[in-house]
Amino acid sequence: MFGQSRERKRSTTTSEAHMNTGDAHSCWSMIGLTRAPMTGTTSDHRRASPPGLAYWLICLICAVVVGVFEPAISKADPSSPVPGPPASGGTVTLQDLLFAPVPGLCQHDPGNLVNGQLPPQDSHRGQVVIAKRNDQPDNSYKVAFGNLTGDGNTDAAMVTDCSAGGVPWPETVQLYTAGPARLGGVDLSDLTHSREVVTDLSISDGVAHVTWMANGPHDAECCPTIKMAADLRWDGSTVSAQNVRRLN
Repeated sequence: MFGQSRERKRSTTTSEAHMNTGDAHSCWSMIGLTRAPMTGTTSDHRRASPPGLAYWLICLICAVVVGVFEPAISKADPSSPVPGPPASGGTVTLQDLLFAPVPGLCQHDPGNLVNGQLPPQDSHRGQVVIAKRNDQPDNSYKVAFGNLTGDGNTDAAMVTDCSAGGVPWPETVQLYTAGPARLGGVDLSDLTHSREVVTDLSISDGVAHVTWMANGPHDAECCPTIKMAADLRWDGSTVSAQNVRRLN
């Protein structure tokens, strides 16, 4: 009788050992890790001590840590492109113009501005920049915003200033829609044939209104006295200057 009790006790202990062994495997499985299978004889299992409370607490902590940190591991292909900043939609902003495309100006190749200036080109001297209002205390850019395409979105007009390594060349006015995408532009020297400097720029009624100073027959290059104005309109394919007139 006593022998049978001891045998039943040993059987129960062996079952408990197997249960504890399975529990140990379950702990490792729970936290998403693998563990080499336990080896040994049945007597080894009988001698194994059942895991205590501290063991299960460690398992629980490991599970929490793995659950917290695993989502932070990137599954993306390392060669995947990094997403760029969100587009401005149908609105052109000053930030857009600072990186806008420009045509070939002052013997420079076409390109995109970087922070308002065309990056240096080895084969060309001088610079291409967004013109600034040097007569204003804030020295702000010569830009204007409003609708030019008839779709109700905010487009823009921008004045460029450039040189080929010497004195500044005549200023131009470039028009842009969302993207920014260049609609076209006008070189003011094609209108008055001097070294034009824009004095005012605005947009209303789907038209960019520009005023500038041009040199008269007896003016020095530094000191134009003729005040001119024109309306720049985009007709769906090109930009043209209309209503060109003298104001003084």
